[in-house]
Amino acid sequence: MKRTLLAALAASAAIIAPATAQTDETAAIEAQIDALYAVISGPVGQARDFEAMRDLYMDGAAMGAVGPGEDGNGAGRVITLDDYIERSGPWLVENGFTERATRTEITQWGEIAYARSAYEGVNGVTGEVFLIGVNFITLFKINGEWKIASILWRTESEDWPVDAAFD
Repeated sequence: MKRTLLAALAASAAIIAPATAQTDETAAIEAQIDALYAVISGPVGQARDFEAMRDLYMDGAAMGAVGPGEDGNGAGRVITLDDYIERSGPWLVENGFTERATRTEITQWGEIAYARSAYEGVNGVTGEVFLIGVNFITLFKINGEWKIASILWRTESEDWPVDAAFD
């Protein structure tokens, strides 16, 4: 009887206790996204820290811009982080640019995270917002650190307002 009672208590405890612990790492993921915006932002003439940018991304990460295309059927391209640095790096320094999140939603499951992050781009000379859109960011937790695996972005249009990305 005593063994049956102990077995029943152990079985009920196993049902109540979760089999695996789930952790909420939203703050760490948000910090990685904030660092993503910060590393490309700065005034005219300020060099960007592209080594710090490389540290945010996992090896083989992909970046890309998408949009409606000429015929409205979609167009875009995927580039590497080094392509981005080579193509955009000089422009960022020459023109000044600040990108900041205006809204971010994160979904995390284990070592995978996905973020929708609305942004606005600010002109480094005038301080005016000239670019609004949404970044879709995929992150992996590798060796205890969140790394960006991919980022695709699209600018807002009449047909695709930023709020539609968050419905």
